[in-house]
Amino acid sequence: MSTIFKKSVMSTALVILAVMMHSSCKKAAQETAKEQEQVPVVFSYEVTCDYCNISYIDASNQTKMVTSNIGKWTYKIEKKVSFDLKLSVSSIISSYQTIQAYILKDEEAVYGNLGYNRADISYNTVSGNGTSSFGSYVSTTPTGGNSSGGTTAPTSSVCGAKNKTGGYCKRMVVGGGRCWQHK
Repeated sequence: MSTIFKKSVMSTALVILAVMMHSSCKKAAQETAKEQEQVPVVFSYEVTCDYCNISYIDASNQTKMVTSNIGKWTYKIEKKVSFDLKLSVSSIISSYQTIQAYILKDEEAVYGNLGYNRADISYNTVSGNGTSSFGSYVSTTPTGGNSSGGTTAPTSSVCGAKNKTGGYCKRMVVGGGRCWQHK
């Protein structure tokens, strides 16, 4: 009788051990899946302008400055943030210039546009809402006059227009800030 009792206890113990091992493996697999799902969102700033000053909020929620920028400037925030991202760009030359300023989330523009001489953008990383203000082009050529010079159109890596799926267009654009499909 004691042999049957021992076998019964042993088989019960083995069943309990098997259940515990199975549940611990399942839990480990779930934790691994959660870790894979929690890929951090990368926010970044992108500005294209010549002779401009740039003020922005960095990854530590501190205001930083870039002075006398020429060409394209980018800054990535590769950690989780839960504060307002702010970007301010202003021309340091007296003549008109194009400024393209964007806040990006995982390499896609979520806020920004093309403006002239100044740009102010704010984006709340929690709510996904933003505000922006851009300068307008004011012609210095008299009415009926003719301008004899020209400027080279700047290049941006972001069209920024919303597409049919709700995402943002990533096409390279020269000049006006939008690709031909989104003008």
